[in-house]
Order: sequence, then structure tokens, then C-alpha cells
Amino acid sequence: MSLYNQISDEITLMDSGEQKWIGQDLPLESMMAVVLLLKDMAEDKIIKIRRQNHEKHTGEKLVDRVLVEKL
Repeated sequence: MSLYNQISDEITLMDSGEQKWIGQDLPLESMMAVVLLLKDMAEDKIIKIRRQNHEKHTGEKLVDRVLVEKL
């Protein structure tokens, strides 16, 4: 199962109004693509992005997890 399908399935199984952190177990390299996927889902009114957490150990402030709310 691809990473995109796994995340999409996780979000599909969420109840409306439920919030969940996405990406906490993923490598930073994968998170750049995941953030784009989540932004597309937000534009399609499937989820709302509540918060993006930026890592501090590389100094690049990359997003390492995203809090989403199912609409």
C-alpha cells in the first residue's frame, strides 16, 4: 500500500470533527509530499489543516507533522 493510500484511508476512517496528527512516524523527506497531499485534500474540503509542526533539529524548519480535522 502506498503512503498516499495509507494516509487517505486514515482520513477516510476518521469521524467528522475528529482531529489527528499526520506524519509523526514518517521521515522528513516524505513529509514534503504528504503536506502537498493534505493541502489538496483541504482544498477539496475533505479536511481542514489545523496546525503544522516544524522540526528544529536540521535548522531548515521543515514540517514534521500536521494536525488535520475531518470535515
